[in-house]
Amino acid sequence: MDFPPWLPKSDYSKRGMLLELARCIFEMHYREEIHAVRGPIRTFDNMCNGDLERAASVLQMSGFIQYIDDIGRRSVFLCEPYEFEGVADSKMANEIDAEIVREAVIRLANGNVRSSLGIQKLAKEATNEPRS
Repeated sequence: MDFPPWLPKSDYSKRGMLLELARCIFEMHYREEIHAVRGPIRTFDNMCNGDLERAASVLQMSGFIQYIDDIGRRSVFLCEPYEFEGVADSKMANEIDAEIVREAVIRLANGNVRSSLGIQKLAKEATNEPRS
């Protein structure tokens, strides 16, 4: 699968998968909504969908997002896309198990929700990799 030259290429590493998860969610699932108290804000609503919930959990554990409700459904990004690499290199991100990140990528690419070309490519690599 070839990338168009204008898309960033993600490498198959924990860091690369985190970056692609953040990019995909920010570009495809981060939308403006009217919050009851805060007014118009951009949020990621995982809709209590297991595949999106897994992505949200990984992004929250790594420091990309923060939940804004008590049930872990809606969240906001704590950084802008130009800051994603710094978050992916952070201590929080380094402490996440690579297998959890890998599972989130595979689940996001399964076709139940929209995912990016980068997520699909990484999921294909992840499912073809021999597991230890």
